[in-house]
Amino acid sequence: MYTLNKKQYLNGYQLDKKQQKIVLSNADSILVIAGAGSGKSLTILAKILYLIKNGINPSDILCISFTNAASNNLKTKLKQNGIDMKIYTFHKLGMEILKKDNANINITGDNTLMTIIYNVLKKTNFLEVLPDYDFKDFGTGDFSKMHHLLALETKEFKQLQKLFFTFINLFKGNNYNILKFDDFFKINKRETNKFKRNKNEKLLKIAKQIYEEYSYYLEKNKSIDFHDMINKAIDIVKNKGIYNYKYIIIDEYQDASIVKCELLKSIKEKTKAKIMAVGDDFQSIYRFTGSNLKVFLDFKFYFAKTKIFKLEKTYRNSKELLDIMSKFILKNKKQIKKKLKSDKLNNTPIYIYYYNKSIKEVWNEVIKEAGDDALILGRNNKDIEKINTKNKMTVHKSKGLEAENVIIVHLEDGVDGFPNKITTDDFLKFVTNDIDEYPFEEERRLFYVAMTRTKNNNYLLVNKNKPSIFVQELIKDNKNIKIMNDNFCPICGLPLVKRSGKCGLFYGCLGYPKCTYTKDYY
Repeated sequence: MYTLNKKQYLNGYQLDKKQQKIVLSNADSILVIAGAGSGKSLTILAKILYLIKNGINPSDILCISFTNAASNNLKTKLKQNGIDMKIYTFHKLGMEILKKDNANINITGDNTLMTIIYNVLKKTNFLEVLPDYDFKDFGTGDFSKMHHLLALETKEFKQLQKLFFTFINLFKGNNYNILKFDDFFKINKRETNKFKRNKNEKLLKIAKQIYEEYSYYLEKNKSIDFHDMINKAIDIVKNKGIYNYKYIIIDEYQDASIVKCELLKSIKEKTKAKIMAVGDDFQSIYRFTGSNLKVFLDFKFYFAKTKIFKLEKTYRNSKELLDIMSKFILKNKKQIKKKLKSDKLNNTPIYIYYYNKSIKEVWNEVIKEAGDDALILGRNNKDIEKINTKNKMTVHKSKGLEAENVIIVHLEDGVDGFPNKITTDDFLKFVTNDIDEYPFEEERRLFYVAMTRTKNNNYLLVNKNKPSIFVQELIKDNKNIKIMNDNFCPICGLPLVKRSGKCGLFYGCLGYPKCTYTKDYY
């Protein structure tokens, strides 16, 4: 039997002891809880190579990742090691199962659901349907104003549209049907808070109407959506079987939905394959697509004879950043506790730059410090659209990436700020078992993802007038965070920036030469 030597190297990297234990484990079900930057991709690659070198044919390994980019990356690394094998996404796997069964594979995209939600909302008389919903979660307590904003299809309208989009995705991701709404209405009647009870009853009525019209559209057009495809694949596997895999490896498992978990479970039961799931509950950020952290936290419930491993040594972040962000994320006691550690040291891993009205006020100084190749992240698309530079993306899209330095823009407090408050609406409790037991828990995980992309420093651009509550929390709880410009010109209100003159360093107004205010550097 092929085994590992004490200094096993792969693609130029040495496997640490915990990674080697995972590779060598013969457990029937393995859950790997892998901290950010802890080498989970290397571990997956090593596990596949180990299985193949011990006689398992590459075609007998079902390997699944969540995105095309991640699956292509793993496929490339395997090719570099002389292995050519399929790496699936759940979409590709579902499609292949349906094709082999000659099933209907006319799959509709997300735009169909968004359009139906739009049409239902536009024809709904909000004054009648939602009179008790004061919309304070959407930034205003004035209903007449809110109705006007919805009618004009402003950001408030789009936020409500996104709320229903998330609800329907979670509803279908849990494999619910129309009868489930009866349960929801009964549950809601037991709500003691009158405001919540009235609000959610009316939102449930709209959600039910959306679901009915969406289901009618799919049936009329002989189409299925992604959730239907997975459910159909489950039925085919249970009733007709599937290729006799010997091993199942799944990456980013923390983002799985209930139905994706059921598909894996049905394949495992049919083939008797061993399974290894890898992920990080700290980085579960796709609730809006139907993911449910329950399948990760309760892995033992779904897969028997489970052995759990933790990868707690990170090779990306500094010890100081890990200490700050571990304290931040573990305020939610539901997260799995892990002691992340690193050999990298960086006494000041976070720099905060305040601005008064626009990030343009501090942009040049930040870029000078962070470098032109810094990764620029925003919570929403609108946060990065106005930035005329490269390396910019939303935090969701940055998952799995890393950079020397990271700049996070528009850290503001607001309904569509960071944290985004629409994603935490109480209404979602009907379709998930773990809706925000701790305030902004998924937004907290998203912020954690953003902050752990860096190899060195994070540069946070913060609205001085309405700073993000996450930034306020970091400052309050930690000493090794440097505020670069917590001072503004008393004459014109623009930030004071560090300058150099004949007498050394000083603070000068950003409005120079129109404003010549200065003060001593300290």
